[in-house]
Amino acid sequence: MNIISRSVYEVIKFAVKSYLDVFMEFKVWGKENIDFPGPKIYCSNHFSSTDPFFVITLMKEPVHMIIGPGFSVPIFKTILKWGEQINALSIHRKTVVDKAVKFLEKGESVYIFPEGDLNDQSNLMKFYTGVAKIYLRYHCPVVPIGLAAPKSHVKEKSPSIKVEGKIFKTKTVLSGKYFANIGKPLYFSNEQSEEEITEIIKKQIENLISDLKTNKFWE
Repeated sequence: MNIISRSVYEVIKFAVKSYLDVFMEFKVWGKENIDFPGPKIYCSNHFSSTDPFFVITLMKEPVHMIIGPGFSVPIFKTILKWGEQINALSIHRKTVVDKAVKFLEKGESVYIFPEGDLNDQSNLMKFYTGVAKIYLRYHCPVVPIGLAAPKSHVKEKSPSIKVEGKIFKTKTVLSGKYFANIGKPLYFSNEQSEEEITEIIKKQIENLISDLKTNKFWE
């Protein structure tokens, strides 16, 4: 990241971390799984509009996050551009993989939500193959992350975001509990298909969420 982008990113990260420390019970497991240098492809499930803000506090290095609807909101669009995040709206979609690979080649990490929309925490939605496309272009560790919060703490807000005729709900977690379970890095071969890689990643994230609910702190 350039100096301006890094500064914007660090200010936002500090503000979010301060908020989490004061107002929320934010529990994280598996940080040892990302305690190594080099670029990584982070990916997780996605159930709240606050996920992108919270997850940047998990890792030491800055990440370039692949974001869609957020780029349609004027004030967020400006902040996201300053922070060198990746625009995944339809008119930019064909450039997403190229941009992600360029950041990885520079030794910088990227973060992707393969579902592309918010799930209801009952089941994961379909995973798009973008993460596999990026990996097959540039081999580096894929780090799966399972996110969860009690449903009672996830609040739907208005207004929703309308992008190209589709309505994206705004759901936030602004108090209470929020959990992140970071899995071990995954590696694949060129012989594996995009669909196979995507399914393996989805299964790992499902396992991490299940682990949160059954073996770790879940009330």
